[in-house]
Amino acid sequence: MKIAISVSNGYVAGPGEGDEVWIVDAKADGSYEVIDRYENPARYAQQVRGVFMLRSVLERGVNTVILSEIGPPGYRWAVANGIKVYIFNGSVGDAIRAFINGKLQEASGPTHAEHHHGHHTHGHRHVEGLGNYDFLRPFVVNGMVIADLGCGDGYYCNFFKDYASRLYCVDIDELVIEEVRRKFGGYGNVTVLNEDIVRTSIPTASVDLAFMSNVFHDIEDKESAVKEVRRMLKPNGRILIIEFKEDTPFGPPFKLSPDEVERYFIKEGFIKEQLLDVSPYHYMLVLKKIA
Repeated sequence: MKIAISVSNGYVAGPGEGDEVWIVDAKADGSYEVIDRYENPARYAQQVRGVFMLRSVLERGVNTVILSEIGPPGYRWAVANGIKVYIFNGSVGDAIRAFINGKLQEASGPTHAEHHHGHHTHGHRHVEGLGNYDFLRPFVVNGMVIADLGCGDGYYCNFFKDYASRLYCVDIDELVIEEVRRKFGGYGNVTVLNEDIVRTSIPTASVDLAFMSNVFHDIEDKESAVKEVRRMLKPNGRILIIEFKEDTPFGPPFKLSPDEVERYFIKEGFIKEQLLDVSPYHYMLVLKKIA
């Protein structure tokens, strides 16, 4: 089976960010062969760059791609043209093996929102080491009020809903929030909000735990976002923030160090409680609102 992969420095990249496109013949016996590699035409596009990469793949008779992320325009174009999209963060070799072994699921929506919205949704949620919820369990207890801010297609909502007395799944992207509403709208403890993180309708001082995964780096007005998190949190409430490590060779080009993230919150009366490695590529910062 032929698959196309957007590649930068041997790692899977987004359709508009990869330096090259590799066409790979993946075989049922677990072996594979790179049968073509060419410069990504997205490098010379001025807008909707990912579509240029996807179009080049289709022109070569390939309708299956592996990417590290995909935005709404690229995802819509892929769906309209019958291209199956799989998301993987890591090396090309690991991506191909995961695909051959049936460990990759077809994407059900874009991994992030339009840039002009001011933040991304959860991207890269299936990275090795983030494939389960074990690293979250020490911070979650039954009966909590939880806010998943920038929830994407609801990957973490699926975990939080089993503990929360009230779970707010918040995202500004209409496409992904409809997927969340379809999955979890029937749960009495889940409230799905198609809202911007910096201006939500979540009641003041009502939330025990807020959560952002691969979201904070892409919020344009970070100061307002932090103020909004402070407003919604109860005294001594916590926020967990997952971000890419600075030396990760893929992911967003603009990565924030833990110190940079912490500084935004310290200004608004938060203290750092923990800094954890939650995958080879991600850290998680645990911050508490001072009462």
